[in-house]
Amino acid sequence: MIVPKIHRFDAVTSTNDVAIELAHAGALVGTIVVASRQTRGKGRRGRTWLDEPGSNILMSAVLAENRPPSEYSQLSFTASLAVAELLRSKCGLPAEIKWPNDVVVRGRKIAGILVEIALTRVGSTAVVGIGLNVRQTSFPDEIADIATSIALQGGSCTDVDELIEALTESLFSIIETSFEEILARWRKYMWGIGKRAAVHTEGNIITGVIGGVDSIGALLLDLPNGARQSIVSADVLKLVTNHS
Repeated sequence: MIVPKIHRFDAVTSTNDVAIELAHAGALVGTIVVASRQTRGKGRRGRTWLDEPGSNILMSAVLAENRPPSEYSQLSFTASLAVAELLRSKCGLPAEIKWPNDVVVRGRKIAGILVEIALTRVGSTAVVGIGLNVRQTSFPDEIADIATSIALQGGSCTDVDELIEALTESLFSIIETSFEEILARWRKYMWGIGKRAAVHTEGNIITGVIGGVDSIGALLLDLPNGARQSIVSADVLKLVTNHS
Protein backbone atom coordinates (compact mmCIF):
# COMPACT_ATOMS: atom_id res chain seq x y z
CA MET A 1 0.00 0.00 0.00
CA ILE A 2 1.29 3.45 -0.95
CA VAL A 3 1.71 5.90 1.93
CA PRO A 4 1.44 9.49 0.64
CA LYS A 5 3.95 12.10 1.80
CA ILE A 6 2.80 15.68 1.25
CA HIS A 7 5.19 18.61 0.64
CA ARG A 8 3.51 22.02 0.97
CA PHE A 9 4.69 25.26 -0.63
CA ASP A 10 3.40 28.81 -0.71
CA ALA A 11 4.40 29.49 -4.32
CA VAL A 12 6.02 27.39 -7.05
CA THR A 13 6.50 27.66 -10.80
CA SER A 14 4.23 24.63 -11.13
CA THR A 15 3.58 21.71 -8.80
CA ASN A 16 4.56 19.32 -11.60
CA ASP A 17 7.96 21.02 -11.88
CA VAL A 18 8.61 20.56 -8.16
CA ALA A 19 7.37 16.97 -8.13
CA ILE A 20 9.69 16.13 -11.03
CA GLU A 21 12.61 17.78 -9.22
CA LEU A 22 11.85 15.69 -6.14
CA ALA A 23 11.65 12.55 -8.28
CA HIS A 24 15.10 13.33 -9.69
CA ALA A 25 16.32 13.62 -6.09
CA GLY A 26 14.97 10.18 -5.28
CA ALA A 27 11.42 10.88 -4.10
CA LEU A 28 9.28 7.76 -4.06
CA VAL A 29 5.86 6.96 -5.46
CA GLY A 30 3.38 8.60 -3.09
CA THR A 31 5.20 11.93 -2.98
CA ILE A 32 2.74 14.82 -3.29
CA VAL A 33 3.40 18.50 -3.91
CA VAL A 34 0.76 21.05 -2.90
CA ALA A 35 0.99 24.81 -3.48
CA SER A 36 -1.14 27.86 -2.77
CA ARG A 37 0.02 29.57 -5.95
CA GLN A 38 1.69 28.74 -9.26
CA THR A 39 3.63 31.33 -11.24
CA ARG A 40 3.75 29.18 -14.38
CA GLY A 41 0.96 26.65 -13.99
CA LYS A 42 0.81 24.16 -16.85
CA GLY A 43 -2.05 22.60 -18.78
CA ARG A 44 -2.06 20.07 -21.60
CA ARG A 45 -0.09 20.79 -24.80
CA GLY A 46 1.81 23.72 -23.30
CA ARG A 47 -1.22 25.73 -22.25
CA THR A 48 -1.21 27.84 -19.09
CA TRP A 49 -3.25 26.87 -16.04
CA LEU A 50 -4.66 30.04 -14.43
CA ASP A 51 -5.40 30.12 -10.71
CA GLU A 52 -6.35 32.50 -7.92
CA PRO A 53 -3.82 32.16 -5.06
CA GLY A 54 -5.07 30.13 -2.11
CA SER A 55 -8.46 29.45 -3.66
CA ASN A 56 -7.91 26.17 -5.46
CA ILE A 57 -6.32 22.75 -5.28
CA LEU A 58 -2.94 22.82 -7.01
CA MET A 59 -1.25 19.48 -6.49
CA SER A 60 0.96 16.93 -8.20
CA ALA A 61 1.63 13.33 -7.25
CA VAL A 62 4.41 10.91 -8.12
CA LEU A 63 2.13 8.03 -9.05
CA ALA A 64 4.21 5.41 -10.84
CA GLU A 65 7.68 4.49 -12.00
CA ASN A 66 9.21 2.18 -14.61
CA ARG A 67 5.92 1.32 -16.27
CA PRO A 68 5.13 0.74 -19.96
CA PRO A 69 3.98 3.92 -21.77
CA SER A 70 0.46 2.51 -22.08
CA GLU A 71 0.17 2.32 -18.30
CA TYR A 72 1.36 5.88 -17.86
CA SER A 73 -1.37 7.10 -20.21
CA GLN A 74 -3.95 5.39 -18.00
CA LEU A 75 -3.07 7.64 -15.07
CA SER A 76 -5.15 10.52 -16.44
CA PHE A 77 -8.20 8.26 -16.12
CA THR A 78 -7.24 7.44 -12.53
CA ALA A 79 -6.90 11.11 -11.59
CA SER A 80 -9.99 12.38 -13.40
CA LEU A 81 -12.08 9.60 -11.84
CA ALA A 82 -10.81 10.53 -8.37
CA VAL A 83 -11.80 14.17 -8.92
CA ALA A 84 -15.23 13.36 -10.39
CA GLU A 85 -16.13 10.92 -7.63
CA LEU A 86 -14.96 13.40 -4.98
CA LEU A 87 -17.12 16.19 -6.43
CA ARG A 88 -20.14 13.90 -6.57
CA SER A 89 -19.82 12.24 -3.17
CA LYS A 90 -18.43 15.07 -1.04
CA CYS A 91 -19.64 18.21 -2.79
CA GLY A 92 -22.96 17.09 -4.27
CA LEU A 93 -22.07 18.28 -7.77
CA PRO A 94 -23.02 16.47 -11.02
CA ALA A 95 -19.43 16.16 -12.21
CA GLU A 96 -18.69 14.57 -15.58
CA ILE A 97 -15.39 13.63 -17.21
CA LYS A 98 -14.66 15.12 -20.61
CA TRP A 99 -12.29 12.87 -22.53
CA PRO A 100 -9.43 12.65 -22.12
CA ASN A 101 -8.91 14.31 -18.75
CA ASP A 102 -10.99 17.38 -17.96
CA VAL A 103 -13.70 17.37 -15.30
CA VAL A 104 -16.75 19.52 -16.00
CA VAL A 105 -19.85 20.53 -14.08
CA ARG A 106 -22.90 21.59 -16.09
CA GLY A 107 -20.68 21.90 -19.15
CA ARG A 108 -18.03 24.14 -17.57
CA LYS A 109 -14.49 23.06 -16.75
CA ILE A 110 -13.81 22.73 -13.04
CA ALA A 111 -10.63 20.63 -13.08
CA GLY A 112 -7.80 19.58 -15.36
CA ILE A 113 -5.23 16.80 -15.29
CA LEU A 114 -1.68 16.84 -16.66
CA VAL A 115 0.49 13.71 -16.81
CA GLU A 116 4.24 14.19 -17.35
CA ILE A 117 6.93 11.52 -17.60
CA ALA A 118 10.44 12.23 -16.33
CA LEU A 119 13.61 10.19 -16.76
CA THR A 120 15.10 9.76 -13.29
CA ARG A 121 17.73 7.67 -11.55
CA VAL A 122 15.28 4.75 -11.32
CA GLY A 123 14.39 4.93 -15.01
CA SER A 124 11.10 6.69 -15.64
CA THR A 125 8.66 8.35 -13.27
CA ALA A 126 5.11 9.58 -13.86
CA VAL A 127 3.94 12.79 -12.23
CA VAL A 128 0.24 13.64 -12.34
CA GLY A 129 -0.85 17.23 -11.80
CA ILE A 130 -4.37 18.11 -10.69
CA GLY A 131 -5.86 21.59 -10.75
CA LEU A 132 -9.32 21.88 -9.17
CA ASN A 133 -11.12 25.22 -8.87
CA VAL A 134 -12.57 25.45 -5.36
CA ARG A 135 -13.29 29.00 -4.15
CA GLN A 136 -12.35 31.02 -7.23
CA THR A 137 -15.29 33.14 -8.39
CA SER A 138 -13.77 35.21 -11.20
CA PHE A 139 -11.75 34.12 -14.21
CA PRO A 140 -9.89 35.91 -17.03
CA ASP A 141 -12.11 37.03 -19.89
CA GLU A 142 -10.75 34.40 -22.27
CA ILE A 143 -12.05 31.54 -20.11
CA ALA A 144 -14.84 33.20 -18.13
CA ASP A 145 -17.57 31.51 -20.18
CA ILE A 146 -16.10 28.00 -19.96
CA ALA A 147 -14.58 27.80 -16.45
CA THR A 148 -16.25 27.28 -13.08
CA SER A 149 -15.53 26.34 -9.47
CA ILE A 150 -17.09 24.45 -6.59
CA ALA A 151 -18.19 27.77 -5.06
CA LEU A 152 -19.79 29.02 -8.27
CA GLN A 153 -21.66 25.74 -8.68
CA GLY A 154 -23.00 25.85 -5.13
CA GLY A 155 -21.01 22.85 -3.94
CA SER A 156 -21.17 21.89 -0.28
CA CYS A 157 -17.39 21.67 0.15
CA THR A 158 -15.01 24.61 -0.13
CA ASP A 159 -12.31 23.81 2.44
CA VAL A 160 -9.21 23.36 0.28
CA ASP A 161 -7.20 21.40 2.87
CA GLU A 162 -10.05 18.97 3.56
CA LEU A 163 -10.50 18.42 -0.17
CA ILE A 164 -6.78 17.78 -0.67
CA GLU A 165 -6.88 15.13 2.05
CA ALA A 166 -9.98 13.48 0.58
CA LEU A 167 -8.63 13.63 -2.97
CA THR A 168 -5.29 12.13 -1.93
CA GLU A 169 -7.05 9.25 -0.19
CA SER A 170 -9.27 8.63 -3.21
CA LEU A 171 -6.40 8.85 -5.70
CA PHE A 172 -4.24 6.27 -3.96
CA SER A 173 -7.20 3.98 -3.39
CA ILE A 174 -8.21 4.01 -7.05
CA ILE A 175 -4.67 3.42 -8.31
CA GLU A 176 -4.64 0.07 -6.50
CA THR A 177 -7.52 -1.21 -8.66
CA SER A 178 -7.34 -2.66 -12.16
CA PHE A 179 -7.61 -0.39 -15.19
CA GLU A 180 -10.64 -2.41 -16.28
CA GLU A 181 -12.44 -1.41 -13.08
CA ILE A 182 -11.25 2.18 -13.36
CA LEU A 183 -12.66 2.42 -16.88
CA ALA A 184 -15.97 0.88 -15.81
CA ARG A 185 -16.37 3.58 -13.17
CA TRP A 186 -15.01 6.30 -15.48
CA ARG A 187 -17.56 5.47 -18.18
CA LYS A 188 -20.45 6.17 -15.79
CA TYR A 189 -19.44 9.82 -15.68
CA MET A 190 -18.33 10.34 -19.28
CA TRP A 191 -19.43 13.64 -20.77
CA GLY A 192 -21.13 13.84 -24.17
CA ILE A 193 -22.13 10.21 -24.75
CA GLY A 194 -24.50 9.98 -27.71
CA LYS A 195 -23.92 13.59 -28.74
CA ARG A 196 -22.43 14.93 -31.95
CA ALA A 197 -18.95 16.31 -31.51
CA ALA A 198 -15.96 17.65 -33.41
CA VAL A 199 -12.52 16.31 -32.56
CA HIS A 200 -9.39 18.24 -33.53
CA THR A 201 -6.52 15.79 -33.97
CA GLU A 202 -3.21 16.09 -35.83
CA GLY A 203 -4.40 19.00 -37.94
CA ASN A 204 -7.69 17.34 -38.87
CA ILE A 205 -11.24 17.83 -37.64
CA ILE A 206 -13.31 14.66 -37.33
CA THR A 207 -17.04 14.90 -36.68
CA GLY A 208 -19.19 12.12 -35.30
CA VAL A 209 -21.24 10.90 -32.37
CA ILE A 210 -19.42 10.15 -29.11
CA GLY A 211 -19.74 6.41 -28.50
CA GLY A 212 -17.63 6.04 -25.35
CA VAL A 213 -14.09 4.76 -24.84
CA ASP A 214 -12.53 1.40 -25.67
CA SER A 215 -10.54 -0.94 -23.43
CA ILE A 216 -7.39 1.21 -23.59
CA GLY A 217 -9.22 4.51 -23.09
CA ALA A 218 -9.28 5.66 -26.72
CA LEU A 219 -12.27 7.80 -27.70
CA LEU A 220 -14.84 6.02 -29.86
CA LEU A 221 -16.46 8.23 -32.47
CA ASP A 222 -19.32 6.98 -34.65
CA LEU A 223 -18.83 8.56 -38.08
CA PRO A 224 -21.56 9.63 -40.55
CA ASN A 225 -20.60 6.74 -42.88
CA GLY A 226 -21.40 4.19 -40.20
CA ALA A 227 -17.80 3.41 -39.25
CA ARG A 228 -16.51 3.65 -35.70
CA GLN A 229 -13.14 5.36 -35.25
CA SER A 230 -10.82 5.08 -32.26
CA ILE A 231 -8.95 8.26 -31.36
CA VAL A 232 -6.00 7.94 -28.99
CA SER A 233 -5.01 11.60 -28.75
CA ALA A 234 -6.76 14.87 -29.60
CA ASP A 235 -6.36 18.57 -28.94
CA VAL A 236 -10.00 19.68 -28.77
CA LEU A 237 -13.28 17.84 -28.22
CA LYS A 238 -16.41 19.94 -28.42
CA LEU A 239 -20.09 19.40 -29.07
CA VAL A 240 -21.53 20.73 -32.32
CA THR A 241 -25.06 21.50 -33.45
CA ASN A 242 -26.66 19.72 -36.36
CA HIS A 243 -26.09 22.84 -38.44
CA SER A 244 -22.36 23.20 -37.70
